[in-house]
Parts: sequence; C-alpha cells; structure tokens
Amino acid sequence: MNSHFPPPLACFLMCHGLRGHRLPPTAPRPVKAPLARVEPPGMEVAPDVPSSHQAAARVLLDSLPGRLPQPGLPRGAVSCQDLLPEALEGFSQLPPLPQTLASAALALSLQGAGCPRQAEGLVLRLYGAVGVDDANALLLGIAGSPGTPGQGSRGRAALLFNVDQLAGGGPRRCSGLAPLDSSLLLGPVASTHASFPAAAAACHGLESACSGVTANGTSSFSVIGRPGAYSLPGRGPQAWLHRCHGAGRNRRGSPAACSNERERKVHGVLEWVPVVSTYYNIGTSIYYAVRNCTGLAKERGLEAALDLSYDALLALMGGAAGNLGLGVAVGLKPAVKMGVRSLISYFRQVQPSDPPTHELLQPRHHSRLLRAAIGLDVNKAGALPIL
Repeated sequence: MNSHFPPPLACFLMCHGLRGHRLPPTAPRPVKAPLARVEPPGMEVAPDVPSSHQAAARVLLDSLPGRLPQPGLPRGAVSCQDLLPEALEGFSQLPPLPQTLASAALALSLQGAGCPRQAEGLVLRLYGAVGVDDANALLLGIAGSPGTPGQGSRGRAALLFNVDQLAGGGPRRCSGLAPLDSSLLLGPVASTHASFPAAAAACHGLESACSGVTANGTSSFSVIGRPGAYSLPGRGPQAWLHRCHGAGRNRRGSPAACSNERERKVHGVLEWVPVVSTYYNIGTSIYYAVRNCTGLAKERGLEAALDLSYDALLALMGGAAGNLGLGVAVGLKPAVKMGVRSLISYFRQVQPSDPPTHELLQPRHHSRLLRAAIGLDVNKAGALPIL
C-alpha cells in the first residue's frame, strides 16, 4: 500500500538525491503486454504488478545511471543472477525488514552492473513489500546517502555494535563501558540513575542484557537494554557502549551458513568493480549479520564504509537492528514500515533540534516519534498506527 506523504516529501521522492536531475513524469506509459506475476520469496506482494508500477520502476532506474555508472560485469566471471537475493542461501528465511534493506542495496548493485532487467524486477518486489513511495525514497536515499567517504574510524564502533544487534542473542562476555563517539545510542530504558557510577554499576549487573549508558543532559543517566537497542549518526547526549563480545560459538551461526564459496567468489570479482561492490557489500553485510555470521558482516560493512560513509551504514544497520527488535513484540509487518520510514527521515536529514527524550524511545512511542520525524500529521489518514 502506498503511503500518504505531504508535498515536501513528495518533492523529495522525485527530486532528492538526484543532485539536480529531476525524474521524468511518472504517468504510466501504455503497456500492451499482459501484467507480469511477481512472487518474491519472503515478501508480500500483490498477485499482479500494475503497469504503473512497471513504469515507475523504469523511471526510477533510468534516472540513476548518472550517479550509478554501468561498468558491466567481467565477462564469464559472474552473471546478473549471481547478484540477486536468490543467490544468497537462505535469503527467503530472513525477516522481512532485513530482506527489504538488503534487496534495495542489491537492486542498486544490479543497476550499476548493467543488469537493468534484474534490477527492475527487484524494485517491483520492493514496491510490493513497502509501497512505491517508500521504496523509491529508500532507493534514492541509499544511492545518494549523505556523508563523506573515508571517514577513518569515526562511527566504526557504532557500526560494529549495530551488526552485533542484527545478529541477535547468544552467549556474551562484557567488560566495562567505552565512550561512543559522534553517534546516538537508542533503545529501551532499563533504569535511570542520578549519577554515572550508579548507572554503570546497574549496567554491569545486567551483564549482556545491557547495551550501554546514555546521559540525560547533566541531570541523570539511563541504562539502555540490549533487545531493540541501536546506534544512529547524530549529535546528542554522551553515550557509552557496553563492551560485550561473543563467548564461544554463536547460537544461530554455522560453518555452512557462513562459508558460501560461490558467494565469496562473486564478492572477490565484484570488489574490483566500482559502485557495484559498494552496494553489494551493503546488501551482503545485512544478510550475513542476520544469519549471525558477524565476522563476515563486519568485514563487508567496513569495506562499504570506506566507499560510502559510516553515517549511511549506521542509518541502514540501525534501522534494521532497532526495528527488528521492536518487531518481535509488535509483529514484523509494522516494523518493516517503521524501519523504512525512519531511514527516509534520516536521508532527508530531518534532525530534531533537541535529542529525543528516552521516554519517546520506548517501543510504544516509536510510531509517534517516527511520524513526527517525517512530518506526518498523526490525525490524518495513512499515518502509522499507534502501537
């Protein structure tokens, strides 16, 4: 279902991220062929793809080559099919939100690789999953992500934290708190204390169930629980991450899930193809993180960060990790919408003048916070339901 957006966001969907290149009109062109049937694994789509969706996908993709050069794939090394989600073993078993984010990145990789037919098919899947407007905004946002490439170690700790959050639970050993630089730590508040030592002690007592501590101005300090916690780029209160590392073999990971020789070969070829490798690394980083292959996920994420920016990857990984944790309680379908819309608000660079209070970061307030961030009137039709 398409979302209802105010005029400023409608303009963003058509213009933002194109750096001055306006999208052609999206009025559907006559299509004589019968409607195609799209049945992507793990995504809910309409039985038939409207011709207007096909036209919108072509318009979007035709507007990207200026920023996504099409060097093509090395002949005989890999094919367009190797870049599709189906080439990743177990992709259809991933939760819907990581599927959506990884598919968006892979669609951009396909377009840059000179695989327009496969890219269009993947965009149509995204339309069926989150709607045309949200899918277009997500694709344009990732393709034109803010931030400057090569930011060194800035955001590295927060990015690796988000990858760990995507990987989920498992035995962890924790040892103290480390300052989080230039990023926000968000999530459920376990407790609030008048001093940092008291909050640190409470966090230590929770062991791996504590993700860190964040300051509430100068008056108090909140302990942030681990399920549903995530980091986003931005200025805000000082935060400290709980230094926790996996203890022993991860619960869901397995050698078979983390050692796909064919995928590694594809990655080895694509790493020498500009643009294509960046978005492929983003998609496979999300894929491996959810499959609990945290080593590979971190490797791919750091490679993508060198070409894109830590901020952009923080937004993607944070949107997936935070809303995936929230989806356990409220159902994944609302979490998919909320995750995509929170990313849209970040890509639009709508930052509140003051950091959100921890009360608003409780799960029951996520819907209202995200609606406010993207400028939606909570009383109008089409707004997200109150959770």
